[in-house]
Amino acid sequence: MLQRNVVVPAVAGVVWSAGGIAVLDGMMQRIYDNCLSVGMPYLTNYLIEATMSAVAWFVVCLYFTYLDITRADTKVQKDYWPTVGEMAACAVPQMIVYTVGCGYTFYQWSTDDAFVLQLPEKAPTFLQFCGEVAACLVIGDLLIYWEHRFMHYVPYLRNHVHNVHHAYSACFSWAGGWVHPVEDLIVVAAQAVPAYFCHPMCRWAFAILWVVLLIDEHSGHDVWWSPYNWLIVGHRSHGGGADPHDIHHYIPTKNYAFVFCFWDRIFGTYQDPNPETVNMFVPPGISQRRTPAEVEALRRAQRTYPIKSVGY
Repeated sequence: MLQRNVVVPAVAGVVWSAGGIAVLDGMMQRIYDNCLSVGMPYLTNYLIEATMSAVAWFVVCLYFTYLDITRADTKVQKDYWPTVGEMAACAVPQMIVYTVGCGYTFYQWSTDDAFVLQLPEKAPTFLQFCGEVAACLVIGDLLIYWEHRFMHYVPYLRNHVHNVHHAYSACFSWAGGWVHPVEDLIVVAAQAVPAYFCHPMCRWAFAILWVVLLIDEHSGHDVWWSPYNWLIVGHRSHGGGADPHDIHHYIPTKNYAFVFCFWDRIFGTYQDPNPETVNMFVPPGISQRRTPAEVEALRRAQRTYPIKSVGY
């Protein structure tokens, strides 16, 4: 049997050879052509990424809802399970907003040529695709990290905008998008800034991947495909996911990052998941949505945390 240390370099050598790159570039063109043949003319909608994101959000939330209903052992906070009522209370308003919003973009697209995109015939190269999607993830995540810290740093924003998202100290999938409209616009802008300069195919992939990772981070489940479990460098994880981000919802001065927790490591706000980091604010076995009194108690408790630079 060939050893892994022989096979992996051999495969990598073939892939990264001139011939291998040409094959991958041809594959990208075929995928892009298939997308156009199936998705036209709808892919010319100027905000088609919004519809792709909404569909991805719905599908991935259903996946994690199944894990919640079946009490999967991937749950991070195993004493806290969302009720059907809590999931519906988050899901239904978001479905209405996303359906109306996406429907309006298609109305504009169908009635005004100014909202119709002219798509290129040529696909991005394989290296261009990987580079642009990776750049969008890194830049978008850095913007989100500092947006998130700023929301916690400014008392008014923390108490009147960002606390909408912090209504839950034990996350579940549908709660990932439960945010104030102002913050929702800022988060979308953080995606749009890097994606604006990319090939349409790269934007589509980034939009879907971004939403999948957003839901994963707030799912409350430590699934095998989460970046936290495979983006390992030097025996330390540098990927985000539910395991590290759950901590942020009950220790709000820690783990701000979204896709890559190396931002928290770099800027000194990382808290490694361990058995000692437990949710101190919600007793097990009851609905974990906070009452106004509990929110005020949490605010007082937050001020006791030592990281003064983030506003507590």
